[in-house]
Amino acid sequence: MKPIVSAKNIKKYFKVKEGTLKAVDDVSFDIFPGETFGLVGESGCGKSTMGRTMIRLYEPTDGEMFFDGEDIYKFNDKKMHKLRRDVQIIFQDPYASLNPRMTIEEIVSEPLQIHHICKSKKELRERVVNLLNLVGLREEHASRFPHEFSGGQRQRVGIARALALRPKFIVCDEPISALDVSIQAQVVNLLEKIQEEMNLTYLFIAHDLSMVRYISNRVAVMYLGNLMEVAESEELYLNPLHPYSQALLSAIPIADPLKQRSRQRIMLEGDVPSPINPKAECPFVERCKMAQKLCKEMKPELREISNNHYVACHFV
Repeated sequence: MKPIVSAKNIKKYFKVKEGTLKAVDDVSFDIFPGETFGLVGESGCGKSTMGRTMIRLYEPTDGEMFFDGEDIYKFNDKKMHKLRRDVQIIFQDPYASLNPRMTIEEIVSEPLQIHHICKSKKELRERVVNLLNLVGLREEHASRFPHEFSGGQRQRVGIARALALRPKFIVCDEPISALDVSIQAQVVNLLEKIQEEMNLTYLFIAHDLSMVRYISNRVAVMYLGNLMEVAESEELYLNPLHPYSQALLSAIPIADPLKQRSRQRIMLEGDVPSPINPKAECPFVERCKMAQKLCKEMKPELREISNNHYVACHFV
């Protein structure tokens, strides 16, 4: 099966006073049609920047991004406008991503109007109502404003807007992190249901590791703008190989108190290094108990250790 999305050596650097901030540094992975690819890591590791750079909300510093076999980084404005019908994003913050001056109908119908999808106001209204019903909202919600909704309802509006153009690929940028725990499960179940009905492909960005395990087919672990490990979801959670992945997964609480008490948490010492002007060494070297001289001298490449299990470590 051919991948629908192929990120090849993507870099996103920002110029700052102190030098160059390497938010995403030479990241590559494929996403196949109909799958959910999870991207996890600590806050500030570059997950959201990666998602936004992939779909050119941020212009890349370097690399290639293939969608349906075409490098979208070479697209002109006209081709990018057309691409927006196939590639959408659900933003992290449902409070900031909706225009407070627009009604829900105006918010959801805006992409349909920009791309001239509907021929009449009646058809436009019907599409909006169908989209609201799809995400668990009712027709009367269309005339309300965002401030009249809870966080979970606002996120449903954001999902309806992302689905308006019937895309093939959606970047879910931490779509549940701003929601109550009870609402998170509803939104994740909704995303799974819609994925099945519409044959969607997701990049699911999150730092809730247990939720990523539940929804993802494959998972990539990111640290300081670099991929540390990529594997199928169950393989990664049952057999993490990179020291950083092991530490992350040891922090997931278990519902059984007896098992939880008997577990040994791997505590990482030291702070995350600065992504500004990083050295040509393993990005995890300062916090790794396995670190040796080679780690300071050379940055490890992501290599296949076992079937579809990739790790960036000299000593795994």
